[in-house]
Amino acid sequence: MIKKGLFSLIALISVGIGGAYLAEPVLWSRYVGLFQTFDDPSFEYLRPREVISGGKTYIIPEATDDEHTISKEALNAMRAYAADQNSFALIVVHQGKIQTEWYAEGYDRDRLTQSQSMHKSVLPILIQAAIEDSDIGSLNDPIGAYIEEWQDDPRGAITITQLLHMSSGLFEYPFSLNPFTDAFRWLFDEDTTPVLLRTPLDWTPGEKFEYNNVNSELLGLIVERATGKRYSAYVEEKLWQPMGADRAELWLDSAGRKAHSSCCLLAPAMDWARFGMMMLNRGEVNGTRIVDAAFIDKMITASPTFDWYGFQIWLGYALEENPRARLLAGAYQRTDPFDAQDAYYASGFGGQRVYVVPSEDLVIVRMGPSSGRAPVKDTWDNTFLVNTALRNKITPAD
Repeated sequence: MIKKGLFSLIALISVGIGGAYLAEPVLWSRYVGLFQTFDDPSFEYLRPREVISGGKTYIIPEATDDEHTISKEALNAMRAYAADQNSFALIVVHQGKIQTEWYAEGYDRDRLTQSQSMHKSVLPILIQAAIEDSDIGSLNDPIGAYIEEWQDDPRGAITITQLLHMSSGLFEYPFSLNPFTDAFRWLFDEDTTPVLLRTPLDWTPGEKFEYNNVNSELLGLIVERATGKRYSAYVEEKLWQPMGADRAELWLDSAGRKAHSSCCLLAPAMDWARFGMMMLNRGEVNGTRIVDAAFIDKMITASPTFDWYGFQIWLGYALEENPRARLLAGAYQRTDPFDAQDAYYASGFGGQRVYVVPSEDLVIVRMGPSSGRAPVKDTWDNTFLVNTALRNKITPAD
């Protein structure tokens, strides 16, 4: 009798699981995929995807042997550090020329890498492009003007600036592997928009800083709704093509639906060097103006509530260590402060980085493993690459 009851219970569970899978196959496939390895270079676990076309028209010049402005010993040390830290790519651009371009075995300048949250730093550029095209009124607009579901909701009073500064007051979903919760579904559901729009208000907007992926996902939604264009098409039109970038891809919640804008922009490492050069030159790259220079200045200004953050980008200005530094996966820990106090960087889980130092005409890109509990080593030092370059500048040979 007990055995018969057990079989009946197992049968009921099996039917329930099977029914859940048939109702939401994308969600459950992703759930199963989370327990698999993530070393597949085709990033099959990030499907479906949408292409961002690029013409690869901006080629950053390479320094010849007698044009190097960083010592050979320092560049060797930086490459060795990148290799020791399980990196996939390292690109150092100083005074407009590539000083070194290094790839791990199996990687090259054409291979896609996973941005993780570096994607967030693309969002302010798109918002500003929409403002310059008059599709968005201003940074101070309430988001209810673009998210009609929140038009008469207290959440609609949150401003675009507050989303950019991570001070929206929206609830921050905790990490969860429970597929029945919104804490899981905001990222993995096959239709994430309704989940995002269920996010409750948790505290007074503008009151404090709280890093929250929902802010970035909503910014992507606002770009689409304000411009009336697919997010991928707008990235291509306003940034990727003008920047002279290579082909890239965006992860979608499902075919034809929302592109994720808090993570998962797949692009070659060299495209991030192009992005860094655009930021370094205050919104201009290879003679093409992307956005107004004054906006870049505003983007890299510390928010009122957190000295280490601007508009979806991290700042190295403060001598004090970033309070998030001990969160190993974010790789903010450091031995010394940045030698140049105007350093800032796009940052992604696992130590994905685009470092920019305007005063020193320096851009450094580092890409590496982007998945797992601790994809970056506990010996990672967030200022090593920048400080090594700055401490070993040389005058080019005559």
